[in-house]
This record gives sequence, C-alpha cells and structure tokens, in this order.
Amino acid sequence: MSLIFDPEIQADELRGRRVTIVGMGKARTAAGLGRWLLDQGAIVTMSDRKPREQLAEGIARLGEFGIAERVALVLGPSSDDAALADPEFVFVMPGIRPRSATILRARERGIPILTEIGVFFRLCPARIVGITGTKGKSTTTTLVGRILGRGPRRVIVRGNIGTSVIEELPSLAKDDIVVLELSSFQLETVAQSPAVAVVTNVLEDHLDHHGTRDAYVAAKSNIVRWQGSRDVAVLNLDDPTVMAMHDGASSQLRSFSLGLRPKRGAWLDRQERLVLTDGERETVACAAAELRIPGRHNVANALAAAIVGDVHGIPAATIAEELRAFEGLRHRLERVAEADGVLWVNDSQGTTPYATIPAISAFGRPPVVILGGVAKDADFAPLARELVAKARAAIVMGQAAEEIASAIAAAKRRGGAAGPEVHRAKDLRDAVERARAVARPGDVVLLSPACATAAGRTDAVDEFSSYGERGDRFRELVAEVAS
Repeated sequence: MSLIFDPEIQADELRGRRVTIVGMGKARTAAGLGRWLLDQGAIVTMSDRKPREQLAEGIARLGEFGIAERVALVLGPSSDDAALADPEFVFVMPGIRPRSATILRARERGIPILTEIGVFFRLCPARIVGITGTKGKSTTTTLVGRILGRGPRRVIVRGNIGTSVIEELPSLAKDDIVVLELSSFQLETVAQSPAVAVVTNVLEDHLDHHGTRDAYVAAKSNIVRWQGSRDVAVLNLDDPTVMAMHDGASSQLRSFSLGLRPKRGAWLDRQERLVLTDGERETVACAAAELRIPGRHNVANALAAAIVGDVHGIPAATIAEELRAFEGLRHRLERVAEADGVLWVNDSQGTTPYATIPAISAFGRPPVVILGGVAKDADFAPLARELVAKARAAIVMGQAAEEIASAIAAAKRRGGAAGPEVHRAKDLRDAVERARAVARPGDVVLLSPACATAAGRTDAVDEFSSYGERGDRFRELVAEVAS
C-alpha cells in the first residue's frame, strides 16, 4: 500500500467539512493546525489513543490558542471508532505511523488522508527551502535563515516541531522565502518537494518508527524525489547515501564536501577555507577557524548554508559575516561553563550514537561523556569504538545504561585497549557529580546522551520528557558544581 497521502485539495474545500486530526503528541503543531482548520470553516475533532491525563500539554495548548471550546476531543485506547465514525478528511500528525491501525482503517473507509506539511507544500505561494538530515538540520536551518535574511526578500523560518507552519499561509506572498526544517516523519508521505532541498547527512535514526534503514532513507529522499529542472538539490558529497538520492532526479545539483572539490557547490580546501564554486569561478567565504560553532560536522553545515545563500544571490562576503557571527543553538554543543580547567558542554540534542560520535572530537580535548536515556533501536557499537579510542571516561544512566556499557566492554575486548572508565549513575545529578570527580584540567565534560528521552512515548521511562528539559537540567547542575 502506498505511503503517499495528501490528495489535491484547496483550502475552501474544507469549509463546513468534518475533519479529524489524529495525534496530539506534537502539542503546538496540533493546536496550530486545529486553529487553521477552524479558520477555514472546518468542523474539527482531535483524536489520540493516549488517555486525557497523558495529554495535558496538548489540551492546555488548545486553550492558549483560543480553540478549546471549538474542538471536539476523542481520547483513549478505544478512540478509533469514535474518531473515524464520520470524518470527511483525516489529518495525520508527524510521528503517527502511516501503517498504524488508525490510518489503515481510515484508508479502508475511503477517507482522504492529509498532512500539514503536504497541504502547506500545495498551497504555499512562496519559495520553499527545505532542510533535512539525521543531524545538523536545525543548525543548518538557522544558518540559512540568517543568511537569506540579509537579502531583499522576507524570510520565514520554521522547524519540524513548535509553531505550525500552515498558520503562516494567510500572510505569505510570492516573493517570500520559507525555510523549513523537515523530519523524516513529515517527509515520508509527501509527493511534492521544495524548490531548494538540503540534505545534511543520512545516518541511522527513528528505526523504531520506520522499521528499517531503507525505509528511513526512502522517507528522507522525498525531499529531492519530486523536484523539477528549475529546482536545486544541495547534497553532502561525503555521504554516498545522500548523493544516491539524486539518482533519477531532474533538479540541479549543488554539493558540499570537507575535502572533495564539487563541480558546483562548496568545499573545505587544503588551506581549511570554505570555498564556493559555480563551476568556473571560485570564491573564498571564510576560514574554518573563524567559525564559532565547533566540530567538523558544523563546517559541513556551514558549507551547505553557504550554498543556499549563493543560490539566492547573497554575496560571499555577507555569507561569511553570518557564518562568523553564529554561535550555535541551545542544547547543541553549547558551552555552559569552564571551571578549574574543565569545559562543560550541553549537547542534549545528541539523541543518537551517530550524533554523539562527532561531538566527542569537536573540542579537541579528552572527553568525559555522559550517556544514556531511551535507546531507539540504536546500534551502540560504532560509538563504543570511538569512546574506547578517545574518551577519558563514560558515565552511563537511564534505560540504555547497561546496553551502552556492554558495547564499550565489547569494544575494549576487540581492540585490546584499556579504554575509558565506565561509571554508572542513577540520574543526571549523580552523573554530573561523577563527571566532576573524574575530569581533569584540560578535559571537556560532554552531555551527549546518544539516546532520546521518553518524549511522547508510553513504552519508555526516563528522567526527562524532552531533550530540552534534559539540557536545561544539565545547565542547572553545572551551575551548581562549577560556581
């Protein structure tokens, strides 16, 4: 059965129609979509299989958005029959599996299934720059927004969680640019691609949702698959999986690399400079050493953002100014404090092993790494090898603690190396205290858990409900020990 949703529909077709939104886990997005649908004159029901007590945030958001009295709620494990009793359209929220029982039942009943991002792509009059990747998409999205903001066109930047992008439709004009961070959840069912598509990398993530790596890659590929000859794909030349996405695509290719010179795009040359090329001319933007965001992976993100700026006619000097000024995002290799010669870094957004691996080397210091939380069917073996090679200590916590510790022990045996000390912590406070005890002057204590939290999940237990909450708590604890 095809995963493609979003049959052609215009906003005025929703007036007076019964619409059910399936899934309230993305609270702000669901509430924003609900408000937009109500503004179109739709009769809106929101449904979720979780009970009311687990949806407090989502229900509160309805009040904040002023629509609590205008939306019907159908909640709980037995909600499917009531939610799908008579809707004329169903909107499925990101993270709901396309082959879930609810969606399959809707399709069997012939109910058209829509997504916020699919409808937005169809109705948006502005140029869309879409950015995806296993890691780096938030940083790249922010950089692209800053760079394009230096040009003459109005720029709107939105992430894959938070404010619902569909609410922007009434204010958008043809000359605007919308910069969108797009997740695999949002991309897996669309049949339309943005005018400019950026893919930072494809590693391994969300296998608990997609089932296989191939399915995950296929979802990401939709950002390029439907592009036309006037569209542009900005792809990571160092990642064969990413480059393979362009096979059979008709869009123009711009690629970026940390060492290879592309035909058109940007690369890091032997002098460690970020260089743009249109195939004939070369223009130096800035030196990698001038970037304030640490790590080679962030050089790659900067190269991708520079290409998007170049495609939109932003001068290289202006691009370089924004690259030099950008200090990074919260919870992403965020410097929290330095005390007694030890640097403390919050990388709580490192929710997979492949996100933590580059973080280990980002600061050029021996790391003491705090790891653990909820594993997402992850393979910790590559991370364990990196820890054995480079880390002073690993402090493990949460549900995945023993799995990570076992992977490190196996890597030690295979490599015949002493490897890092492994300490088990009962919670984040304990982990921070243990890190302070083992760290030496010149070290970096790095919270980069390689695991998710229990956000939106009923099958997992964790100390935190989101990576943001985890990172904020780390900042608080570091303030206590580093003062």
